Amino acid sequence: MALILIVDDDLQTRQLYVSLLTPFGHQVVEAGEGKEGLEQARLRKPDLIISDILMPTMNGYEFVSTLRKNPSLNDVPVIFHSASFLDRQARSLGAACGVSLFILKPCEPEQALAIVHQALGLELQKSPVPAPTQTNGDAIPFLIDAFYEKGKELDAVSIRLASLLELALDLAHSCGLDGLMDKAGNAARKIIGANYCGIGILAGDGPHLRSFALFGVDREVSAKLVHPVFDGQIFKTMISERIAQRAFSPFGEPSGLELPVYHPPVRSFLGVPLEVGDRVYGWIYVADKIATLEFTEEDSHILTALAAQSALAFENADRFRTIQEHACLLETEIEERKRAEDRFRTLVETAPTAIVIADEKGRIVEMNAQALCMFGYDRGELIGKTVETLLPERLRYSHQGLRSSYMKEPHARPMGVGMELLASRKDGTEFPAEISLGPLVTREGVLVSSTIVDITGRKKMEQQLRLSQRMEAIGKLSGGVAHDFNNLLTVILGSADVLLETHPPDHPARRKLELIQQAGSSAADLTRQLLAFSRQQMLQPRVLDLKEIVKRTQDLLARLIGDNISLTISVEPSLGCICADPGQIEQVLLNLAVNARDAMPKGGCLSIKACNAELDESYKQEHQQVIPGQYVMIAVEDSGCGMDRQTQARIFDPFFTTKELGKGTGLGLATVYGIVKQSGGYIWVYSEIGRGTTFKVYLSRVEQSEHSSDPKESDASSLQGSETILLAEDSESLREIARDYLESIGYTVIEATSGKDALQRACDFEGPIHLLLTDVVMPEMGGPELAEQLLVLRPGVKVIFASGYTDDSIARQGVLDPGVVFIQKPYRPKALARKIREVLSGPSTKASNHTPSDLETPINT
Repeated sequence: MALILIVDDDLQTRQLYVSLLTPFGHQVVEAGEGKEGLEQARLRKPDLIISDILMPTMNGYEFVSTLRKNPSLNDVPVIFHSASFLDRQARSLGAACGVSLFILKPCEPEQALAIVHQALGLELQKSPVPAPTQTNGDAIPFLIDAFYEKGKELDAVSIRLASLLELALDLAHSCGLDGLMDKAGNAARKIIGANYCGIGILAGDGPHLRSFALFGVDREVSAKLVHPVFDGQIFKTMISERIAQRAFSPFGEPSGLELPVYHPPVRSFLGVPLEVGDRVYGWIYVADKIATLEFTEEDSHILTALAAQSALAFENADRFRTIQEHACLLETEIEERKRAEDRFRTLVETAPTAIVIADEKGRIVEMNAQALCMFGYDRGELIGKTVETLLPERLRYSHQGLRSSYMKEPHARPMGVGMELLASRKDGTEFPAEISLGPLVTREGVLVSSTIVDITGRKKMEQQLRLSQRMEAIGKLSGGVAHDFNNLLTVILGSADVLLETHPPDHPARRKLELIQQAGSSAADLTRQLLAFSRQQMLQPRVLDLKEIVKRTQDLLARLIGDNISLTISVEPSLGCICADPGQIEQVLLNLAVNARDAMPKGGCLSIKACNAELDESYKQEHQQVIPGQYVMIAVEDSGCGMDRQTQARIFDPFFTTKELGKGTGLGLATVYGIVKQSGGYIWVYSEIGRGTTFKVYLSRVEQSEHSSDPKESDASSLQGSETILLAEDSESLREIARDYLESIGYTVIEATSGKDALQRACDFEGPIHLLLTDVVMPEMGGPELAEQLLVLRPGVKVIFASGYTDDSIARQGVLDPGVVFIQKPYRPKALARKIREVLSGPSTKASNHTPSDLETPINT
């Protein structure tokens, strides 16, 4: 490639040509002025010379004229480069000395390369060397113009200095950060002559920016540079070493810059840190120099001066903002302190709980409206009195000792771990209260703030909870007793029934068997009542119209209570439906009516009322176990003798009665309680001595309408059978009586003492098994698990479960699941035969109906 001589007094211009031409394989030789250029030309014999026109000691015209006098250099092509405003004069002088190619500043790198390559490919036409006197005369006007232009450059410097002074004045009057950045950025572009200016303010001491602004772009570009990241090494060096950074590349963005994605492309860059003392606030840069390709050292000095002014303005703005914030905080604090006392008084006065404030001697200095309302005093009656005024007189002396001990070491005692004591109102009524204490240290001494809560309602709820827990415990005990008793009654009643059928009517033992049968039936009724109380009896609920239930029982109730008691029944016409067992609801009405009758031995009034009711959150506050919602309420009210609180607390206990010995079992109201609870309802009693009693029963209201269900009675003459029954029962006596009876009416019975034994016998038996009759609770394997596994071995088998009481393995809360066939113990032989015949004669039932998921839960009894 070519050897090119660059003659120019400006070092940056020479380096520009070196960076521009070297990548294309050209060798570049530099000369700082005309005489040095002639010497280099004679020594190196370049292929092309690029010369400036305005140079000290020897201008470009003189340089070329002298060069042409050397025969060995006469053919070397020459390119003049000069400012665009000297284009006309430059071309005139060039023509005079044989130079026809020009590079005018500013010039794009591609255009400059094209002119260089053009010069290297052309033959230089020789031109006669003009006479020295003629040439020198032609150059004088050009040189005068050049000196004029230099003067204009000095004027431009003066303008820059004036602009810097004007910026300093503007910055002094700007306080906001955005305003300072706007003035500094626009001034930097104008003074230095750049297309773009960017200012970044650091967030603390880290590399991240708190704020950034780019000037010289439209709003769309600015919107995309909200949170830009400047990770280039140039920016890192600028911050860490606190020195100005210049960069240039003729072919695109300089290396180490790494501008954000949406930043406009640049070739030249100049950036300086914004620093004051030891702190760096950020940086400012200008990019894409106008009129020339690179930023100069002079530009760097000017931007450094501008950055110093801007950084100082930023620091002053920060300090001013901090002063303003502190001033505002101070004003706010003063105002808050002035309002603190009023606010404290307002908070205390409007607090929803009673607050009493006393001094070290126990004298009341303040109390809120809630405390005055709670105790019934006026404020003037209590201020200055001791806190013992609010206690019953019998407790005041002992409380003085407790107060003295507390004041020796005052400490916070929060609610929940505070003291419970009896408080006394002005009228002398006492109520339980819980008190929390907290010391307040003031300039006048230590005050004690007492928060007082009336816990009468809580004590009442605690009493209800204890009663509920006691009823639950009694219910579990009653249910367990009834379960075991039912197994015994099944054997007793079954044996009595079988023997009665085998004895003729005139047999002397028949009367005794009938007595056994009657006693067993009475015992069975007793166990049913126990199961009802313990909520373990079997219910078959359906949607009921309560109006029909009341109407159906009205005549029976009238006969039951007698003629000396007037019966009034009131039913709301739009009374909703409930989901319950109809027989059990009738039992509730009958038992409550009997209880009312017994409370009015001399006659009176009995009122039964049924209406819709809605229990809301306010009702739940008094009865915590209630679930708010839509209900149907049955109220049974009598005008009898009433009950005291002690009697009301035990009224639902089984076997508790106020009647004379032998006139009551004490299970009537216990049965009502169990039925209501098992049906998902609530029952409350309201009574006073001499003012009668009211029972209120709440049952959930349902939207469905009543649908009738009339079960068909089995034909008593068709109890005989010939099928095979697998009998699984762990009670030997009950298994024996069931086996004997079933075999006597034609069935084949396979006995098993447990679930595992039943499975094994089913595997060993080669013939068909038509039905499984199994107890629910058995050792090793219960009835539900047995049924599930047997249905896998023999899918067509039908299942009947038997138990002395229900459990979640058969029913949820005593409500029979659809598809599960169940017979309640104690059962009578004919009832068992009728149930078996009904199941065997009915349609096939899918295995899943026999073994719902609840059957998988084992029963522990």
